[in-house]
Amino acid sequence: MALSFVPPRFFATSRRDQGGATVTDRPRSRWKAIALGAMALCWSLGSWAVTAAAAGPVPSSNPLSGDPEAIETGRKLYGTWCSQCHGGKADGVSRFGKYAADLRKFHLGYTEFARITVEGRTERRMPPWDGVLDGEEVSQIGAYLETLAIEGANWKDYE
Repeated sequence: MALSFVPPRFFATSRRDQGGATVTDRPRSRWKAIALGAMALCWSLGSWAVTAAAAGPVPSSNPLSGDPEAIETGRKLYGTWCSQCHGGKADGVSRFGKYAADLRKFHLGYTEFARITVEGRTERRMPPWDGVLDGEEVSQIGAYLETLAIEGANWKDYE
């Protein structure tokens, strides 16, 4: 007797019982749980790979570099003001596609980061944040982005 594989039903199906009434077969919740678990595992492995790719502490001219409170506040500010364009992982991929800068490999130094953030780069669709973010908030966002730095990043000002 050969065994055959019957794929799980992920969608509800209807049938008639012996009395003629319509009966709905619900999807098998076990298979749903397995599928959701597999998706969660893939997502977590992807997040781990991004974290593992970080270059670690990078030299910086940022006065708040390495300050745990500043980093946490910067993470929240980044999520509020920057992630819509630069993406949740700061890789330049957002709901609009990939058009913003990958801030994980910012290489122009902290002072240039602060200047670009305040003045913007309107020719590249980067709005100025002067009047929205103050100097300390810009430094906090920079401190957070330094934690995401990958190879090639430079937060130290050129001398």
